[in-house]
Amino acid sequence: MRIVQAVLLAGWLHSVNVDAAEVRELPTPAGPSSSLSRVISDDRGRIHLSWVTTTGKVNSLYFSTLHNPDTEWTAPQLISSGSDWFVNWADFPFFVANERSMTAHWLQKSSEGTYDYDVVASFRGLESSEWSEGRVVHSDGVSSEHGFVSMLPMPEDRTFITWLDGRNTVAKHGGDAGGRHGAAGMTLRAGVFDMDGATLSEWELDGLTCDCCQTSSAMTTQGPVVVYRDRSTEEIRDIYITRLLHDEWTTPAPVFKDDWQIAGCPVNGPSVAAKGEQLAVAWFSAKDDLPTVSLRMSSDSGATFSPRVIVTRSNTNGRVSTAILDSRNVAVSWLETDGADAKIMLDIFNPSGERLSRTFIAETLSSRQSGFPVIAARGNNIYVTWTDVESRKEVKVARVQF
Repeated sequence: MRIVQAVLLAGWLHSVNVDAAEVRELPTPAGPSSSLSRVISDDRGRIHLSWVTTTGKVNSLYFSTLHNPDTEWTAPQLISSGSDWFVNWADFPFFVANERSMTAHWLQKSSEGTYDYDVVASFRGLESSEWSEGRVVHSDGVSSEHGFVSMLPMPEDRTFITWLDGRNTVAKHGGDAGGRHGAAGMTLRAGVFDMDGATLSEWELDGLTCDCCQTSSAMTTQGPVVVYRDRSTEEIRDIYITRLLHDEWTTPAPVFKDDWQIAGCPVNGPSVAAKGEQLAVAWFSAKDDLPTVSLRMSSDSGATFSPRVIVTRSNTNGRVSTAILDSRNVAVSWLETDGADAKIMLDIFNPSGERLSRTFIAETLSSRQSGFPVIAARGNNIYVTWTDVESRKEVKVARVQF
């Protein structure tokens, strides 16, 4: 795997003034046979890495925290392991850290059907060394597909969790499933949980969504927002947003009307990031067979958006991730593809949507086994994690310093 120091693709930037970026690969605690990694930053400015290690038929979820200086990690800590997990390249565990607690999830088989699995979460207080027994976060008791989770830490050590819920897809009778589209399809649900895992609230946010695109959530000064790929009865699968305002969820609305009509799920969800009332949403679409990564920004917690910015076109298969720096600049990562080969790329935009830089992070593959790179911001630095699959599956992490 090649990591390039101080690389900027100036040919893409023309007359834009840019600052040099240093890309430095960091040692990771993950080791061989690791994948499905995620990097997050918490309110204390700490960077956490989570990943899955596979040994035979047993999958184990771990996490570690980056110490200063930025080359040392805490010893890997086991969250949970099992031989009955549903492990998927695009639908992988989420981990969040709150002021006095942590929450993590994985997918666990609920029946013999290929896609019968539950969202199972474990909770831990920071003063404890033990994670709780896993508990199913949804209350339907239906053996069907549940997954594509995103999480947010909330005040009072609560955790916000949103997921795709297939309870209506196995209904014995057709008809209205109670969603706004009036069809028995995949739904979007969310809940709030206390630090012991008890359910405090639960909602259905949308009654018909794309079946297997990632959800993404962010916390604004007005409350949490969720972005996801919607699905109409005409098979239009555009990116939508809903916001929790005054204890009520807003009617889902399009972030942008791509009008992408596609009969199957593209397995390519959006990514949202927030800082105060600033919001940024990046997503992939391929209307008219033109692969495109787009970005829209909001200065009012997602009530309205500035014009769409085209991040890249043609040579991409999406797999986006988004973060906001302390400078208020917005980072967007994606895969730039060339046949079987791919590059992890990172663009920086100012709040007005002007591109400031383009940085090459690492080489990878465009296949499913390379997974979804994830980015997180700490200060004005970006941390990136991905799975190196060129020789063996192994989690990698890099820091991009501007």
